[in-house]
Amino acid sequence: MNVTLEYLAVGLLVLTVILAFNQVIDSLTPRLESVRGEQLFTVAERVLDKIVLTPGYPEDWGTNISVNPDTLKDFGLSLYGSRSPYVIDPDKVMRLANLTTLPNPLLLNASRLAEILALKKDYGFRLVMKPALQIGINVIEWYQAKNNLVYPSSFNINLTNYYDIGVPNANVTGMYIFVRVTPGNDRQGQVEEKAIFVKSCITNAVGVCKLDYRSSLTSYFNEPGSQPNKWYFPIFIVYANWQGFLSISGYTPTGSRSPSVQGYIIGNYIFVDREVEVIEIIKEGGKNSGAVHVKDDLLQVVPMYADLLNFTTVTWCRDANNNFRNDEPLCNAAGRVLPSARQWYLIGHIRYVEPLSSHVFVFAKYRGNPVAIIVNRIPSIDIAYGSKAARPANSVTLRRLAVLYNYPYVIELTIWRRVEGWP
Repeated sequence: MNVTLEYLAVGLLVLTVILAFNQVIDSLTPRLESVRGEQLFTVAERVLDKIVLTPGYPEDWGTNISVNPDTLKDFGLSLYGSRSPYVIDPDKVMRLANLTTLPNPLLLNASRLAEILALKKDYGFRLVMKPALQIGINVIEWYQAKNNLVYPSSFNINLTNYYDIGVPNANVTGMYIFVRVTPGNDRQGQVEEKAIFVKSCITNAVGVCKLDYRSSLTSYFNEPGSQPNKWYFPIFIVYANWQGFLSISGYTPTGSRSPSVQGYIIGNYIFVDREVEVIEIIKEGGKNSGAVHVKDDLLQVVPMYADLLNFTTVTWCRDANNNFRNDEPLCNAAGRVLPSARQWYLIGHIRYVEPLSSHVFVFAKYRGNPVAIIVNRIPSIDIAYGSKAARPANSVTLRRLAVLYNYPYVIELTIWRRVEGWP
């Protein structure tokens, strides 16, 4: 009898210990998860502050094309020399952009970025950067001109915030610019006229408004100076203002309903598609400044300034036979740094890049048609080390509002542990 009671007592004691242990585990688990979450938050905060508040090393790695992913020692996007926090260097952002139609020859990929930030072994991340206000431009009507080419005549402008929600009651201004050029020979012409048509609208409840230029185009192409043998370079710039938050976007129709041609500007070098034929443009204004010939002009748009169109000179690294130039030191410098780019890109050296220009346009021919090639210097970035198709349940996402030029720019970083089942 005593033995039976002893067994019962021992069994009751063991059961009591097990229940107590389970209660202790249950009470500790939320605390452990909280600690792990706080640790991940600390890592994310430290990395994001490093990205937006430090310039990296070398400090000029955005403009210095000799700095490649292998020689970049430290990563940061802050504008070196700025006394204000959260001011981002546009050239460093451009090193992260990668167009689907034209790969970036100086791309800093996500794997190398994870290595520099000491995240590659234990963490996955996704880095998203884009304007706080995003402008979508959709062509809804076309106009056929005398030169038998068609140009967009009306646009739907869609203004959304960072979360892709339409922004109502925003002031939208569209500047439709036509640069008319008198051809000299196959790749040379003289700027004859710049025409700028300005329209404005207010976005509706879902963030959409319409800009219609049909009457302006009809008058323009029917004036006495308009002739079918002229070259026309259309440029469309949209500027939006919502309660002090600004945004700008550019669009370059080709006149044949084909997609816009894009490129990159990194430092003082421009990279565009190898099929582009550069055009030698003789700058207008010879009456005041003499017979000034400016070869291979760029048209730079400087928002918020009275002089919207600013010409500058480009030295193109291609001779008359479409071969890479070996007689130009600026071209040789780029060729030594990026030898593979000689055959895959058309490279040019810009004499002066306006620090406040948000978009740069190149006068050229593409597949036989005159076109103004666009370079957007406020790109949207979305890169990830690991999967970005779905966000892990145990992850931390932080955001910072920075400034790129005069425009609000959102930087979002998501970090997760790779050991928790995510690549």
